[in-house]
Amino acid sequence: MRAGRWLGVGLAGLAVVALGACGLDADDDPEAISPQDLPPGLIDPNPAPTSTTLAGSPTTIEVPVYYLVRDGDEERLQEVEREVPAADEPSDRLAALFTPPTETEADEGLTSSIPTDLVLLDASQIDTETKELSVNLSSDLLTIEGAELAKAFAQIVYTATDHDDVNQVGFYVEGEPIPALDAEGVEREGAVTRADYRPWQPEL
Repeated sequence: MRAGRWLGVGLAGLAVVALGACGLDADDDPEAISPQDLPPGLIDPNPAPTSTTLAGSPTTIEVPVYYLVRDGDEERLQEVEREVPAADEPSDRLAALFTPPTETEADEGLTSSIPTDLVLLDASQIDTETKELSVNLSSDLLTIEGAELAKAFAQIVYTATDHDDVNQVGFYVEGEPIPALDAEGVEREGAVTRADYRPWQPEL
């Protein structure tokens, strides 16, 4: 019996010594080991790649914008699809319109009367009662006149009023209200609608 008791005490002592050699106290809880402290043989040399997808990543949606095309001896508006970040933002639609037709579209006869240097300053204000969108443009709009200016107004009006909440457009240059030319070249005070550009309406 005495020999067995001493053998048990000896084995317990060896266990304590073994734990001490590993750097652990007998009563300590397990702790995570950082990767840099792992022996080389335990580190995976080819870890699996990881990726992160952010919630709400931006997407685009197609909306119509309106360029011009010659139809015999006349010109008319032509609907073209463009991708925009948000269909409910009139400014996104107009920004897409202000980009000239692509080379392929130009080869197919599409043109634009909107000056290439024209800047959209603001198109965020919609009167919820009248459904009038206020479009504020840079003074580059005034570098054209006559029929070209009227067609530029028509392109903007058709593109803007494709938005469900917009029925008419009021124009501003550098914050000052301006009359818009209709298809007959007549100045229209206040807002204009698609009806003012009926001679250039798209082919149904």
